[in-house]
Amino acid sequence: MNQLLLWRMLQEEVRLNSSFASRRGFWFFPLLVMGAGLFGTILAAELIVDVPYRDVLLGLHFSFLFYGLFTGGLAFFSNDFLERIFGHYALVTSLPETQPISYQRVMGIYFTKELVFYAIFTFIPLTLGAILGTSWSFIAPERMLRLMASLLPSFGAGLAATFLIASLYRRSIYWSITGGSVMFLLLGIMLGAGELPQIHWYLDNSPPLALIWGVALLPAMIATVIVGEFQEQTLPPVQGYREQYGETLANCKWSSRWAVPAVVAKERLDLQRSRTGIKMLFSFAVPLTMLVFVNWFLDRGLPLEIEFNTIFWGVMVGFFGTMLYSWLNTMDDSGFYATLPIQVPDLIHARLMLFCAVTWWIPMLFMGLIALISRELGLLPLAILVMAAVGIYVVSYTAWITGLHTNSSLYDVTIFARFFLVSVPPMVLLAILSMALHQNFGIILIALSFVCLILLLATQLFYKRIEVRWAREELG
Repeated sequence: MNQLLLWRMLQEEVRLNSSFASRRGFWFFPLLVMGAGLFGTILAAELIVDVPYRDVLLGLHFSFLFYGLFTGGLAFFSNDFLERIFGHYALVTSLPETQPISYQRVMGIYFTKELVFYAIFTFIPLTLGAILGTSWSFIAPERMLRLMASLLPSFGAGLAATFLIASLYRRSIYWSITGGSVMFLLLGIMLGAGELPQIHWYLDNSPPLALIWGVALLPAMIATVIVGEFQEQTLPPVQGYREQYGETLANCKWSSRWAVPAVVAKERLDLQRSRTGIKMLFSFAVPLTMLVFVNWFLDRGLPLEIEFNTIFWGVMVGFFGTMLYSWLNTMDDSGFYATLPIQVPDLIHARLMLFCAVTWWIPMLFMGLIALISRELGLLPLAILVMAAVGIYVVSYTAWITGLHTNSSLYDVTIFARFFLVSVPPMVLLAILSMALHQNFGIILIALSFVCLILLLATQLFYKRIEVRWAREELG
């Protein structure tokens, strides 16, 4: 029974993702991952020059742990949205509502599905590409295979940690905050000591890999036991929202130049009604908290000559704004708009306005924390400018190429490649300029301002092109 449910969930995962992205693009995505592994291995010697070997291993494992947290946040905190949008398709996770099977069992299999899916879809192609790249690298194939085997538990640990936080959230938001804080504290202790069991296994085969997997998946085991069927808190009466709509619409009149205020107000109330804001905060807070921790760790823990200042982290925080926009596209099925004089561009424009108006304080909060930890409050205004420019640039381009299906469309290899080519080069340029800030502050300041101006002009272009690209798209 468990194997059958696991197989059906894997089929469901493929069906959901390929239903938004083109099937060809979806199945070509592993080839893109394989290419990344190939070129990463070929360029390894240049990438890690002058960096201590153990620090390289620690950075790799930390990156894959971060990857697990990121994918886990998307999987476990968006699961109830999938049920809301695709409920008429009867997702496998809804079986406990009609069949004699426990919710704990289904969610345990769901976690296994996530681990298996990403292992097949990303880790196997990445490993094949990396092993192929060893033909042009100093790394032996068997050593690379062993490295990848040690990195997979790090990804699993991140996925399991997010599963535990999501399970605690289904019981109480306070429990989830407490559990998340404890796990970050434990992670800080391990990284501060520079000790991870995966690294020890990779270097000297101790401790056993089975024990490492047991520790990595322990949060998932706890989560499976304590998870309960999710019930949103009782919502206010419909009449309350009807009364509130007039006030919300009046507050959204400012958006009339860029969007339809009535749609912006409706989306604003949907955000409140569906309680998406809490999930957005969690999914955004986890990776950004990791960024804050990385900033502290690099400043205090590693003797690296490269200085990642507050402006550099502003680039990173701006990029993660894409996550917030993707959440705005998961509130409800947009099909009901089909009976109204509303087009897809109207809805995209409204959600972009909502992104700018409602979510700005979340990245601002984290930028303040990073500046405070780095003792660089003087750079905070410039970092906020860079963060805002990168954020609206990336989000506007994301909206242009993905429309209302951000998460699944990025599995299309052609769309992802375009997204990569448009978003990464300016981010790399800004990162390089930020690290050269101490060399000639005046010239670098002008260069940063010029790049931000270019990004803002490109944002305006993307925003206008949304009307052309999605005008003939049907809602639903």
